Amino acid sequence: MADRIRLTIGRFFAKFDTVPTSTLANKLGVNDRTMQRMRDGTNEPSDGTLRRMLELIDAHDAEALATDEERLARAEQLRANHEKRQRDIALSAYKDNREKRYPRWFDRVIANMNAGDYQQVIDTILDHLDDPITSPSIPKEAYPYIVHALGTAFYRTGRNLEASQYSTEAIVALNKAHPNDKPTKLEAWCIIIRGLSKMRMWRTREAFADFEEAILVDREVDGGYYNALCCASLLNAEDLVGLWTGRYIEAAARFGFDDINDVLDRVENDKDLDFFRKLPIFKDFKERLLQIQSEKQKRSK
Repeated sequence: MADRIRLTIGRFFAKFDTVPTSTLANKLGVNDRTMQRMRDGTNEPSDGTLRRMLELIDAHDAEALATDEERLARAEQLRANHEKRQRDIALSAYKDNREKRYPRWFDRVIANMNAGDYQQVIDTILDHLDDPITSPSIPKEAYPYIVHALGTAFYRTGRNLEASQYSTEAIVALNKAHPNDKPTKLEAWCIIIRGLSKMRMWRTREAFADFEEAILVDREVDGGYYNALCCASLLNAEDLVGLWTGRYIEAAARFGFDDINDVLDRVENDKDLDFFRKLPIFKDFKERLLQIQSEKQKRSK
């Protein structure tokens, strides 16, 4: 049994030799010191940690040996799973009361975005951005929305590096187009998509900073609160979980009935919240949300 454990530890660190200690510790649910001791061979992993090591090894091997078709299928499954816990982000939902003169071809992008055909969104936008004739004619007011749609489509297809890159580009373009009166909802969602992409790349602390920034930009965007709570849970930081539980409850009074109902469904199954569900505060969190939901329902009658 001891030989099997040593073999698993050796395989694990051989495969993830270039991954930072803190990132691996995050994924295994241990602290950095324990992680380093396991790497040095002075600590043996618990049964739960060993099981998570094997899961990561299997996931690594599956990705390395997968065909293009299998990778696409996994990306689609990843997107489908995420849809269960994230509200649909449709470009047409942004209501910033500004007139934006979109190119006519962008109508197809919006239709494909709403239909979930994200690869078509990517192809259409890149074709026009790369075209020396159509690209210069894109109005500067519309350009941030177009690039944000591209970043969102990349995120939906699991291409997180590109999603983060284009979300950042959209923010830069937004600052140039509206230096004094930026549409805050769009900027906040650009930051959230960038943060979600970083979460998928295991850059949890960077993602957490993005969600905090999104809330500073627009405190009405509920995605920032929920995903900051997810990051706190992934970091196994009980104090942070407590802080963001309180912040979410304080903000929930401003959210819609359906948003709260959606969160109540998601918190029971979201793997990012495994640590949160083990804490006593989790029960209080649900009870408080149910109370807010009930009060909203009474006021609507």
